[in-house]
Amino acid sequence: MAGLDFQQTQNQSQIQVMSQKQIQSLNLLSLSSGDLRNEILKAAEENPALFIQYDPLEQKGKFTKKAGNDFTRLSSRIGSAQQLASDNFQNALEAQPDNRASLQDHLLFQLNMTSLSPEEEGLCKKIIGNLDQRGFFILSPFSLLDKNNQAEDQLLLDKCIKVVQSFDPSGICCASTEESLLLQAQQKENAPSLALFLLNGHLDFLVPPQEEKISKKVEAFVKSQKKLFAQKEGEIFLQENDFTAEKCKEALAFIRGLDPYPARNFSVLQTHFVSPDIYVSEIGSNETYPFSNKGLLVESEKHTFLVSLSNENVPSLSLSPDFVEYTSEKNKMVDSSIKKAEEFISALNFRQQTLAKAACAIVSMQADFFAEGPGHLAPLKQQDLADILKVHETTVSRMANGKFVQCQWGLFPIKYFFSNAISAATSLSKESSGDVSKEKVLYEMKKILEEHKNDAKKMSDQKLSDALSERGIKVARRTVAKYRSQLNIESSYLR
Repeated sequence: MAGLDFQQTQNQSQIQVMSQKQIQSLNLLSLSSGDLRNEILKAAEENPALFIQYDPLEQKGKFTKKAGNDFTRLSSRIGSAQQLASDNFQNALEAQPDNRASLQDHLLFQLNMTSLSPEEEGLCKKIIGNLDQRGFFILSPFSLLDKNNQAEDQLLLDKCIKVVQSFDPSGICCASTEESLLLQAQQKENAPSLALFLLNGHLDFLVPPQEEKISKKVEAFVKSQKKLFAQKEGEIFLQENDFTAEKCKEALAFIRGLDPYPARNFSVLQTHFVSPDIYVSEIGSNETYPFSNKGLLVESEKHTFLVSLSNENVPSLSLSPDFVEYTSEKNKMVDSSIKKAEEFISALNFRQQTLAKAACAIVSMQADFFAEGPGHLAPLKQQDLADILKVHETTVSRMANGKFVQCQWGLFPIKYFFSNAISAATSLSKESSGDVSKEKVLYEMKKILEEHKNDAKKMSDQKLSDALSERGIKVARRTVAKYRSQLNIESSYLR
């Protein structure tokens, strides 16, 4: 056809195509610890070459998985129709909505009926929010104290704990079942002295729960204590007629009437627990966390931190010994299963190594926060962390997704430590140098407004901007107004 001219040209372009192994590694990296556990169990179920060496959530912990034997299928006389009817009934029970009030709602209602100071009420609310579905502490109560508020000290904490412990149900706001049982007994008027004695650090005397043996153990203990010049603090003083077999029977009946889980009758649907993926503790501090004896040391100019990954939900994997024995034989199915198992273990190791490196880098760059607490975040972008780890920014985003860091200041999502930079007026403050984070600006704004809350004339946004400048942070009035709105603080006219 006239006017048409066909030409063939060659263009060269570079396209990166990820392998299946890379895709699997990135997928595992994006999973939270809970989702990772499910993925590991699923992989072990589908691939017989994967062997679960240890599962921290199992009672025994160790698995003995033998080839050719499936211990999950047991013979039963129940017919298929009966089994289906049983499953349908169980599903119907589980589908019923839980309309009970939550423990927190029940306690807050009682708190609102109590006359307390603002500091006491605020700390009581923190304590109530720190209780799990059993009514026990999630974090150490001392970590709830605001280090920047001098009014919040150990005496106030002890007082507020006693206030919440006086609420219904009895036995909540404790660290353990033993402490809960003792508290319940102390709050009852008819508690036998022997029961109080046994609950106060002598529960081992109840094993076995036989009156005669308990009586002999208590008698031997009392005789040994008489040889000492002083009793232990809080020890119950017993007379010889207080630990007879009849008294032991009475004490046992009383203890059996106590509830080891005092909050069991309240709804837990409104409580969503988050499992930490990373633990950070400062060397030399009083804070200790699970697995803190194993980890990586991160040192700054003034502080040293221990960073450890939480493996409390993650099973450990290895190749199945039964499959390794057949590697010498030519078996395509065995070779394929072992290759997939090796790739999965390699991807799992990549996730753990990347998460550990990222955690150490974050702790190093945010050392002031982990040492001093909220209000001391340094500017940090995801790209900055990606450059340090020598990975793509999307890899950092996957790593931070749905993962949490536990430290002495509380539980924080990893994304909390990424904060935009705001210019600082370095010439106005000796302490300021370079940029500050947005979190730092919000923290300083709250401090300034708190310091001037009793002023006759409330601070305008321009006055607040000037006050920030005096502290070395140069922020425009419009930015101050935007941040004030994010803090849910009204304008000076409405305040």
